Amino acid sequence: MPGFRLFFFGFILHRSPREAGGGSPPPMTSTAQPRPAPRLYYGWIIVGLGFVTLAFQVVYRFSFSIFQIPLIAEFGWSRGTLSWAFSLSLLIYALSSPYIGSLLERHGPRAIMPWGCALVAVASLLGYFINTIWHVYLVIGLLGGIGLALNGFATNSAIMPRWFMRFRGRATGITLSGIGIGILVLLPLTERMIALWGWRLAYVGYGLFVLLVITPMSYFVMRDRPGDVGQNRDGAATEPDPGGNGDPSSQAPVDKSVKTVFLSLKGDHRFWCMMFVYFAVGLNNNTIISLIALYLKDIGFSVAALALIIGMVGFLRTFGSISGGWLGDRIGRGPGTAISAAVVGLGLVLLLFLPVWGGGLLLAYIFAVIYGIGIGGMSSCGSALGGDIFEGPTYAVIVGFTEIAYGMGGVVGPPFAGYYFQFTGSYVVPIILIILLILISIPVVLHLQKTLGPRQAGDAG
Repeated sequence: MPGFRLFFFGFILHRSPREAGGGSPPPMTSTAQPRPAPRLYYGWIIVGLGFVTLAFQVVYRFSFSIFQIPLIAEFGWSRGTLSWAFSLSLLIYALSSPYIGSLLERHGPRAIMPWGCALVAVASLLGYFINTIWHVYLVIGLLGGIGLALNGFATNSAIMPRWFMRFRGRATGITLSGIGIGILVLLPLTERMIALWGWRLAYVGYGLFVLLVITPMSYFVMRDRPGDVGQNRDGAATEPDPGGNGDPSSQAPVDKSVKTVFLSLKGDHRFWCMMFVYFAVGLNNNTIISLIALYLKDIGFSVAALALIIGMVGFLRTFGSISGGWLGDRIGRGPGTAISAAVVGLGLVLLLFLPVWGGGLLLAYIFAVIYGIGIGGMSSCGSALGGDIFEGPTYAVIVGFTEIAYGMGGVVGPPFAGYYFQFTGSYVVPIILIILLILISIPVVLHLQKTLGPRQAGDAG
């Protein structure tokens, strides 16, 4: 298998494009020389790669909401017990994210991110052998969590400032919209694979595709920075901000260790505001995705129908990510995040009243439209807002810290919702708590927008 040997030894040797002769030579002087505008800016190829990769990486975790139905039927595990596997995945993902962010800043995305795809593939393949609950915790929780930390929301968001400045919101939105397309396409496909092949072979099929297609693509297409392909950020003739993330040769040496970065941030109230926002987003996204299949099934929807509804959420999340990124570039990422949060709250209110109003596909589709657009816009605008505030050579580490807050929301939310249902037969209180935190995040992000300097705020105009 010559292709596999090339891929494996490429990882071991980690030869950058410049070292391999595939990129531009290092500059002879410190003076930035204008470069002709490229016909195709490679940053958009990085966006496309992130779009496809996130579809498979994140949906691996989200698909657990579909897999848990046959797991409960076969093994008799409770919803609360299974929800701990989902939460463990997020805990591992969150706690490892700052360290992986530090590795990414030191060694570059190409040396780090493909390994995440490989781990998710291995975790999915090992799903075939699940027979006890600790197998679920090991496969879904440990291996899946590390795989997502290596190549998931955090790392793909963290590399956007390396490639984009003016169009950061749109680029981030398109990249993250891969999650929505994955939910739209892959979750219903997963449900069909389970129905036709059984859940064990469905895990094998998913893992083989990630191993043989997504993992090699992640390695061979990825580049660390625009300079590796002889370009500047945004495809501009000159680097728009030489002190930013575009060219490491223009930056003074910075300590990128997790401890040093945290000590530099702990007194910055903007950091803690972003931590709160990410906690609210993590609580919302992960709790709702972990309970929605069971919630809709309890109302009376078939498995095929609920998979379609969840898929619609994914499709509209894609639209929300792209349109929200565009809106954030136009009016500011703080206001864009606030509008998206209000839309999320409206969607959750509709979900809360869905059984009261008699259910039905029409109301479920309306929920999918509103909620999907809201979570897409909140993710893309919120991520771009963090880039506006903390852009720099340690940004990937900072994203890792915010993912701890996101992960804590996922660790707390699904088990709380699962055990609350187990004792009360209702998800009302967990959903209300999520709505309250999402609404509180609105004034928080509007305040963060006011803290931006003129250049940072101007980028969004």
